[in-house]
Amino acid sequence: MTFRLLVKLIFILTLTFPYSSYSEESFAAVLDMDMMILPGTQSYLEKSIDKGQKEGAKLVVVKLNTPGGVLSTTQSMMQKIINSEIPIIIYVSPSGGTATSAGVFITMAGHIAAMAPGTSIGAAHPVAGDGKDIEGDMREKAENMATAMVRSISTERGRNVEWVEKSVRESSSITANEALKKNVIEIVATDVKDLLSQLKGKEIKLKDKKFTFPDYSNLIVKDYSIGTRDKVINVLANPNVAALLWMGATTGISLELYNPGSIFPGVVGVICLLLALAVSQIIPISHSGILLLVTGALLIGADMFVGSGVLAIGGIVALAFGAVYLIDVTQAPGLEINPEFIIPVAIFLGLLALFVSRTVYKALREEPKTAKEGLVGQTGKVLKNIAKEGKVLVAGEYWKAVPAKSVEGIIDKGSRIRVVSIKEGMVLEVEKI
Repeated sequence: MTFRLLVKLIFILTLTFPYSSYSEESFAAVLDMDMMILPGTQSYLEKSIDKGQKEGAKLVVVKLNTPGGVLSTTQSMMQKIINSEIPIIIYVSPSGGTATSAGVFITMAGHIAAMAPGTSIGAAHPVAGDGKDIEGDMREKAENMATAMVRSISTERGRNVEWVEKSVRESSSITANEALKKNVIEIVATDVKDLLSQLKGKEIKLKDKKFTFPDYSNLIVKDYSIGTRDKVINVLANPNVAALLWMGATTGISLELYNPGSIFPGVVGVICLLLALAVSQIIPISHSGILLLVTGALLIGADMFVGSGVLAIGGIVALAFGAVYLIDVTQAPGLEINPEFIIPVAIFLGLLALFVSRTVYKALREEPKTAKEGLVGQTGKVLKNIAKEGKVLVAGEYWKAVPAKSVEGIIDKGSRIRVVSIKEGMVLEVEKI
């Protein structure tokens, strides 16, 4: 009887408390994605979404500010967002920020797309490594691939398909207010708190089910930071770092080949090569770019045997172009090398390799000296008084020695001497210094 009364009491008490759609511990996970779209960025997003779902986050807000990135990485990130069990809000911020190139695709994938005042979105047109438009069949291939991807997700989210296609094909770019008017985004918010307050009543499709946002204005905001491992991956995947690694690999190994036994350039070259090969598994590398880098190193090496300088100059040019066109931009729209940084580095490394090869070239052309010729002019120390004959230490070895014709008297033990000539029987003719 007592048990029944206890159950009824608990039931009555639960009815007296006001109903809330979320507990006091409910929160919004916020990611600061101010970075390029690279594999480390993908890992950051995926881990954060999984962590948010596990910890009970009501939604994930991705503060996005990016110039673009790798297309395959972008596709994986979009799939993660689409399959999320909690809403993912893509919020282009802060003011002055942008969602460019691959950033457009990420924004369109969000269940809610939002922007801060003073931000922009667009320019998703694929470009070459030097920032110029891709020409010919490659242009059409890159455009079609990017357009198909962004059209599909924009249709799914009910956004302006015509504009997003224009963003890819014509590099169209618009401001936050224009994006709101054109139905590219749903919200313009000054900050995360403002964004959360504007979500109330908005309806989305979440895992093939309709979901209407309740009042999330009082949600706790919890920041999810990117991990050290993902930061390191992004550093290595940076196109400029990738170019440096490949140039370091080709130049270092070449220097070791030009001057065997120097060790340090060879060790650096091998380490750079291993890291460069690892990076090639992270970001799309152009085989043409690698071929140009290798050709450049070989041309500089070939100049060691010719000595004209023409091959070396061609090698330096090949190194510079190989670095600029190292990234496969059809797979990574917006992920480009900075020519102002890379070209001077390529020229410096080329000149360094040229200097070493020219030094080796001169050494190979010098007439070899015999052991006798090498001793003439060497200095040493008298070990036994030299009258008619004595003993000296020269070049770390003991020799018989006789005084030169210009010497008068005895050359005392301990005196410093210089080798004047070599007599028959490897006897040194010496004079006192």
